Amino acid sequence: MSESESLYGNNEKSGPPPKAMGLMDQFVGVFTEPSATFRKLREAPSWVPALALTIIVSLVVMLLWAWHVDMAEVTRRQMEMMKNTFHLNIPDSAMDDAIARQDGKHPWISAILGPLLGTPIIYLIVALIVWGFAYVGRQEEGEAPSFVQAFSVTVVHSLVTLPSMFLAGAMALVQPVGGRNIQELMPTVLSFFVKPENGLLRGLFGLVDPLWIFSFVVLALGMKHALHAKGRAIGACLALFGFFGVAFRILGGFAQ
Repeated sequence: MSESESLYGNNEKSGPPPKAMGLMDQFVGVFTEPSATFRKLREAPSWVPALALTIIVSLVVMLLWAWHVDMAEVTRRQMEMMKNTFHLNIPDSAMDDAIARQDGKHPWISAILGPLLGTPIIYLIVALIVWGFAYVGRQEEGEAPSFVQAFSVTVVHSLVTLPSMFLAGAMALVQPVGGRNIQELMPTVLSFFVKPENGLLRGLFGLVDPLWIFSFVVLALGMKHALHAKGRAIGACLALFGFFGVAFRILGGFAQ
């Protein structure tokens, strides 16, 4: 055995590195072949195109919403929620003043900063949680998952909810927005069609969103096939995200 072979192994040439999936393949794959898609992501993590697409779509939709939303109505609904749900003692004069100050205004800053800064930060936090659960609950065989793999899973799995965002932007163009938020404009959510008087019931109807529910299934497949996480780790991670997701959607129902 030569000196170079003893130091570096044999001289056999390794194959070419795996090619990263294209954006269209990722988008179609999470709907049609999520398991195969995430197995490919494990070998060649990729998140930049998917993140860029999400930010662009979110930015356009949020700008459309900011252009058409009635901030006076938004403020009125928020004040009523604080009075009726949280039983805060807010004088009528203070409510009227707050509503009047928002009349004719547009939330341009939040509409821009939310997609540009909020989306990457949220994905970063989610990816850290996903990576933590997958790392602690990893399968014995194989390498430990990397954060890049976890971030790729986080970003790519979220593509399944992108059609809901796109449809919300379309709804902002074809019908009055009033004081509705983005979730209320999504025709994939049951509360878009049925709006009961009871706030808790409205919140429960907001949970009936096939794409949002499907995103949990896709995330589980991503953790299994891309991060090689055990079932217990996947279940615990989904339970955590499910708890906060349900809480925020029910709370949003009270504001509708």
